[in-house]
Amino acid sequence: MNRAIKILTKYFKLNTWIVFAVIISVYFIALTIEFKFVFTDDFYINSLSNNYDDHSKLIEFIRSDRAMEWVNYFISFAIVLIPALLIAFVLNVGTIFREYKIKFMRLFDIVLKSQIVFASNYLISIALKSTGIISKEWNLIDNNYFYQSLACFFQDGNYPFGLMYPLQIINITEIVHLLFLAFGFSCVSKFGYLKSVRFVAVFYGIAMIIWIIFTVFLQTLITT
Repeated sequence: MNRAIKILTKYFKLNTWIVFAVIISVYFIALTIEFKFVFTDDFYINSLSNNYDDHSKLIEFIRSDRAMEWVNYFISFAIVLIPALLIAFVLNVGTIFREYKIKFMRLFDIVLKSQIVFASNYLISIALKSTGIISKEWNLIDNNYFYQSLACFFQDGNYPFGLMYPLQIINITEIVHLLFLAFGFSCVSKFGYLKSVRFVAVFYGIAMIIWIIFTVFLQTLITT
């Protein structure tokens, strides 16, 4: 246990942008594996053949989809930076509310480093899909959280989005991320770990609830 704590403490002391480069590299590796071993021609054909009467149009769709793969590598930067900024902002609001004197950039530092949890989950999920351990279904192929969330216990039923989305948010990766982030917060705040967990859980949790309500509301507007 002490060894693990020392390793985590050293991790959160690493240069922020070196860690950022590592996280982006993990995403790049995962994307490369995904495009080569998950989004295969057979996968496209087996998943979409019923949607195309003309096979040549399906082949054209596959080619156009592959031609845009490079865009995903640039999107990786936004996938890391935007959530990091938003979560850091939420925690910053919490520190102001609680009158903790912690600078925004120190919060951004630990939040960015905690993004390694999501990057690792993406790589693991792609590895599991590429080896067939997780079944590949077109409607869930880009979802790397469903199989590890409460929503997977309700997949056989025809449940509304308003129920399934919140259940999907409650997943192993989110829990690990929260605990990881709380450790980082304890490093910059010098608070005990349990106090840090409570702080992160409250303010990060409030932000997640607001996000869920917004997403479900937006989905309802789109589908009605």
